[in-house]
Amino acid sequence: MSTENNPDKLDRAQLRRALGLRETVALGVGGTIGGGIFVLVGAAAGQAGPAVLLSFALAFLASLLIALPYAELACRYPLAGGGYAFTRAVFGRDWGFLMGWGYWGAYIFASGYVTLGFGGYLNIITGIPVVVGALALVTVSTAINLVGVRISGRVQTIVVLLAIGALLGFALTGLPHVQPSNLSPFFPQGVSGVIAAALLAFLAFGGFDMVAAAGEEVTRPEHNLPLAILLTLGSVLGLYLLVTCVAVGVLPWNQLGVSHAPLSNAAARFLGSVNGPKLIALAAVFTTAATGNAVLVVSSRIAFAMARDGLLPGVLSRVHKSTSAPWMAVLLNGALLALVALTGSVAFAAAVGGFLYVLNFIFPLAAFVVLRRRNGGQVKPSFRTPVPHLVLPLAFAASLVLLVASGKTGILVGLTWLTVGLVGYWTAQIFRKSFKNHGSKAELNEIREISP
Repeated sequence: MSTENNPDKLDRAQLRRALGLRETVALGVGGTIGGGIFVLVGAAAGQAGPAVLLSFALAFLASLLIALPYAELACRYPLAGGGYAFTRAVFGRDWGFLMGWGYWGAYIFASGYVTLGFGGYLNIITGIPVVVGALALVTVSTAINLVGVRISGRVQTIVVLLAIGALLGFALTGLPHVQPSNLSPFFPQGVSGVIAAALLAFLAFGGFDMVAAAGEEVTRPEHNLPLAILLTLGSVLGLYLLVTCVAVGVLPWNQLGVSHAPLSNAAARFLGSVNGPKLIALAAVFTTAATGNAVLVVSSRIAFAMARDGLLPGVLSRVHKSTSAPWMAVLLNGALLALVALTGSVAFAAAVGGFLYVLNFIFPLAAFVVLRRRNGGQVKPSFRTPVPHLVLPLAFAASLVLLVASGKTGILVGLTWLTVGLVGYWTAQIFRKSFKNHGSKAELNEIREISP
């Protein structure tokens, strides 16, 4: 059996365990707290009302259920690519394409709430129209990636610390100004609104998978890996609940739901209508800009990796000789991110991106089940999911609920994206086989012609 289909025969010596608990938690928190909370808290409140607090709690539970099996897969598979690598290694090339295509689409569509969030907060400071600001961010990020320049780790860390500081300052300053009347009625949109908002909250928790993906580089993974996941999700949950409680407590939920810069509008209620919103907006602009650039980096690298594996047109795997940037993949993804920004709808971007992002976890969960059945109790990685007979069904159930929560738009557009990818993939396969067969026949006829 090849190593591609046998994860337990992979060469683990290539990875060095260098991340302690502190570094692993920092990786998880830094990957989770990005531009999402600055934007999605408004859209989520518009879906659920004050019960958005319950939506964040449910999203935390779903994240935890999915993260535990994901952590075990990371220990079993020391491969780059996360869920894409897990899926391709267990299920083969065809399923690997479907996973990679959906993963790619998730980042493309989800980019909309980041870029439009940037535009909304930039509008608070400069008055530039929201969509224009979003397109400016995509343009600048594309230019940065074309010349091969990335935001350094130190700058990225500063941006994350700035975001945490701004969110904590917003929450602690605004907490005394919460009006109980704004929290009633608690369920204005019913249970369906809570479930729909849970999908948006789940996107805000996106990044916990970075902890699991680094499993083979974590010291004492059997101890530090699950603890880092719990600490990451727990600390982020506490911050998100504080921020959300203040936001819906100082500004009516229906006003919060239609805002392009929800935290700035909420801050105006207790920090003044001039300086307060601009301070929050400034932090949000830096944070969403860094997140937007990271989304372009990730989406272009997914396209590049799939092209290099022969799953997308080879032109997307071209690398510039002087900058070492995958310039064709960067240009294509920059154009796709701009198209999503032109929709002008955070709700549309979050619904479609959320559907595809959740689907990204279904495949690894299925791979987890196959590996457990294939290996039985013979292979024991450094971290094993506790009570898998309980965790796995709940993880699948949570994922299915979140998929349904993306609504008709998210499901239809997400399935359309998957269908377009599959049609293109199968068409390319047919042409490839036809060309190969045609070449073989031509060679055979040529041999017959020159044979005596």
